[in-house]
Amino acid sequence: MVTFDEIGKLDQCDNPAKLWKYILEISRKYGFRATIYACPPPHRKPTHPETIIRYAGISDEEFQKFVIAGLIKQGHLTTDNSLQKGAAFRWTEIADLTSSEQKFQKLKQAANSIDIDEGWIFPLFGPQSRNGLASCGKPLNAELMDKKTGLQFHIFAQMAHLRFCQLTPDLYGIEKSLSKREMQIIAWAAKGKSNAEIGTILELSESSIDSYMRRAFAKLDVHDRTSASVKAISMDLLRT
Repeated sequence: MVTFDEIGKLDQCDNPAKLWKYILEISRKYGFRATIYACPPPHRKPTHPETIIRYAGISDEEFQKFVIAGLIKQGHLTTDNSLQKGAAFRWTEIADLTSSEQKFQKLKQAANSIDIDEGWIFPLFGPQSRNGLASCGKPLNAELMDKKTGLQFHIFAQMAHLRFCQLTPDLYGIEKSLSKREMQIIAWAAKGKSNAEIGTILELSESSIDSYMRRAFAKLDVHDRTSASVKAISMDLLRT
């Protein structure tokens, strides 16, 4: 299966086009006839118009019908429910994630009829919440669906995703950046300090701290200090 040398060669891909070509080369070499990659903007759904999507081994019509209109828009597969699993999982295991198993089974039957029957889905994690999904499907033999193979390809997919993030550092800018003061306040809040305590530390009134906090909430699209702290850290805005 995938070797460390093959993973190491990801660093030799110096642009996204070369990276995608190499990913397809490895996927096909080991017997997967379909490959899909999706990288939405941070904290966005895969259906977001700015999502980076690449696929091969599946027609445009099949992709739109079974992946976009089917798995994603019907709510069977989301970035959140797949990332929560953390590990690679099989297409057939999507039934365990969806809240509408009956719809999923109908979609699965239709997909099976045109040889879209099995494959792996890999949750991918990146810097500043640049998370995504990858999938290798249409395996040429059953051995490609054992857990050891799934783990090896998940490692390869994760490293390829990180390489893509390295090659495109400015792809998604933060729409509303926190000011230096807002970052200071959220950083102290992340350490458990109250508004009054933060005001004493920064020599500001408690009402000023509250105003800065509310502006930070709006920029981070959250409604409480705990969520603000967690989100700011996950977006690499704070170092703790």
